[in-house]
Amino acid sequence: MYNKRTWLNKEGSDYTGSVVAFDGETFWHGEKFRNTFLQISDCDSSIRLHKKDADTETDIADFIDKMKLLKSEIELFINHLEANQ
Repeated sequence: MYNKRTWLNKEGSDYTGSVVAFDGETFWHGEKFRNTFLQISDCDSSIRLHKKDADTETDIADFIDKMKLLKSEIELFINHLEANQ
């Protein structure tokens, strides 16, 4: 199981930005399944990226590819913002 929660704002901030990364077995309607997601939240809203419902290696590989693409796009945006402060 992997379960990590990280505050995105500086310590002492009144704001609630956070990221949660989870991969583990959970129960839903009495059945056990693998639950894998990344959730990014701020004060007003959240987005959750998750793997497909079927529990196959292909789905995990697709989810990893999705996460890598997201990481790349975030890095490009950071570079843009740093160059245009």
